[in-house]
Amino acid sequence: MVLTLLVSAYKLCRLAMASPETLVAVPVYEGMWAQSPGPYPEVSPGVSTDIQAALHRILPELHQAISAIKQAAGPKDLQAGMAEILALVEEAWVIPTVGREVAKGLCDGIRLEGGLDLLLSFLQSADLETKCQAGKLLEQVLVAENRDRIARIGLGVILNLSKERENLQLARSTSGILEHMFKHSEETCHQLISDGGLDAILYWCRWSDPVVLRHCATALANCAMYGGQANQRLMAEKRAAEWLFPLAFTQEDQLIRFYACLAIAVLATNKEIEKEVERSGTLALVEPFIATLDPGQFACTLLGSSDNSQGRTADDLQRLVPLLDSSRLEAQCIAAFYLCVEATIKARQKKTKIFTEIGAIQSLKRIVCYSPNGTTSSLAKKALCAMGEEVPRRLLPTVPNWKPLEVQKWLQQIGFVKYCPLFLEHQVDGDLLLRLTEEDLKGDLGMDSSITRKRFFRELTELKTYANYSTCDRSNLSDWLGSVDPKFRQYTYNLVTCGIDRNFLHRVTEQQLQEDCQVDIGFHRVRILNAAREMLHSPLPYSNGKAILEGTDVFISYRRISGSQLASLLKVHLQLHGFSVFLDVEKLEAGKFEDKLVQSVMSARNFVLVLSSHSLDKCMEDAECKDWVHKEIATALSSGKNVIPVTDHFEWPDPETLPVDMRAVLKFNGIKWSHEYQEATIEKIIRFLQGRSSRDSSAGSENSLECGPPMGQT
Repeated sequence: MVLTLLVSAYKLCRLAMASPETLVAVPVYEGMWAQSPGPYPEVSPGVSTDIQAALHRILPELHQAISAIKQAAGPKDLQAGMAEILALVEEAWVIPTVGREVAKGLCDGIRLEGGLDLLLSFLQSADLETKCQAGKLLEQVLVAENRDRIARIGLGVILNLSKERENLQLARSTSGILEHMFKHSEETCHQLISDGGLDAILYWCRWSDPVVLRHCATALANCAMYGGQANQRLMAEKRAAEWLFPLAFTQEDQLIRFYACLAIAVLATNKEIEKEVERSGTLALVEPFIATLDPGQFACTLLGSSDNSQGRTADDLQRLVPLLDSSRLEAQCIAAFYLCVEATIKARQKKTKIFTEIGAIQSLKRIVCYSPNGTTSSLAKKALCAMGEEVPRRLLPTVPNWKPLEVQKWLQQIGFVKYCPLFLEHQVDGDLLLRLTEEDLKGDLGMDSSITRKRFFRELTELKTYANYSTCDRSNLSDWLGSVDPKFRQYTYNLVTCGIDRNFLHRVTEQQLQEDCQVDIGFHRVRILNAAREMLHSPLPYSNGKAILEGTDVFISYRRISGSQLASLLKVHLQLHGFSVFLDVEKLEAGKFEDKLVQSVMSARNFVLVLSSHSLDKCMEDAECKDWVHKEIATALSSGKNVIPVTDHFEWPDPETLPVDMRAVLKFNGIKWSHEYQEATIEKIIRFLQGRSSRDSSAGSENSLECGPPMGQT
């Protein structure tokens, strides 16, 4: 046992020596670690005194606690021993600056002492309290090496545990364990998805417990980010995009919303499932939500949670860079925000070099220069400032219209100041810039070095890819090329100046693309021409406005402050049963809000009214019909919609307190929502959606629904 302790101490010392940043002095920490430890054990020179104190304190206590567990006489002793270790782990994670290193050493010690194997055996116990306590502890110690161990010998135990879904305490720890295991590897993700782990997470997405929902949102984000494209496809097949909607729509917890938005944004970058993800409606929630957040405040929120107390590792942050480089605005936006938050954290720790190491700087600068989205560009600027990097000037997006002065500014920004005089002498404007050839650069503009010309064309290709061609591209060819492959937008100007538009592209030959349009890469030519020919046989998608005019199956009316979760659950359930559903956050994006609202209610075939706690209070004495819920109900009644009230902790008001134009809603039976039996409740709602009226003429009949009394009745 002494040897085991020495191994633990040695590993922790090596870890500390590998991180020079941990030598920074930190404030005195108030807690058990601040107690006087007495003489320190002999450790390698250079280890900070904070880690020395933690080592001296933690290893004997850990050894004693694990020994006590091994000798426990019964469940109570087991639970007490696990609670003692859990307290050590939780306090280690939140030690300022060095907490990650100390906690990792503690987690390593638990594994080396055989603690993980013990916990796996306790998770199979018949005693529920023991099982719950073991789950809580295992969730807290799943660092990388411990995830390896669980993946090798304990994944079956975790999957069996995920089948016990109804106990709240067990669901909290199991969802937390799954959250960590989805980070392990693509193979582990595949096994978890195939054997029911993802099913459990998606089942819990319909719950209201914030701890479980936070684990679910983070688990789905981890699965999307670490699982690879094949597992993302499986997530889409399991309808994860739809079940992310209630998490991204919740008003209760910003972290739940954030990780749900991160998950859906990552899924959207997979071209194979992009259209399915868009149809879920969840993607539309990302940018508006991110725009409401303050990176500095959100950094404080992350620092307050034990698993984020020192920010993310380089490996975690590396996975955000492809999101910055993707063609999806939502992915760029949330990645820029996340890096801005992490830059705030790392700046306090003096660890901003990590962003150069992972290659995020250039991607952020490109977003500042080219992004058409103000929120994303602003976040990228803030991130660069927090990292101590120079912030480039934003470039005018309409490159074809650039004057020579704009070209000069661009040359300065990309580091080609030396060539500015020759470009100015030849009056190179945006049009000429986009058509420059290698011969032009070498013969007229003085770029003799082939390496310099390659560097220049790399920058020019990026400029062509992100330029705005709306002034010359009447058929929106650039966006079509981008839908085939984002990098194909670089060919837009060459095609447009040859007189080619979307309607004519399928008639172009491969030779013409190469010789006239300078599409030099043969594989690119083949892909563009194949896509153009397929376009002939594909119907054009309807615009959002037309879809609204044609109507949806269901309009859901709800009070945002108390009914948003139920409204989002109803949306998902009904969509999964094949109904088209309207929720204002998704489709009221343009035009006057009131006009769009009335139009959407009138065009829907059914009107589902979510009656949550106090949801009609604002309607009372609203004589001028200024309240949105009042307006929606009155419109539905006046246009003869099939009104289906769904109640959740709702108190029926006196009908005399409601405005006259909405009292007719009292004639409809309400369906009482059951969180425990959601599918059964949905089946009742569907019966009304499929043609049966919910008016109170059926109340009291054998077929009447199990619901509250008609409104206004006692």
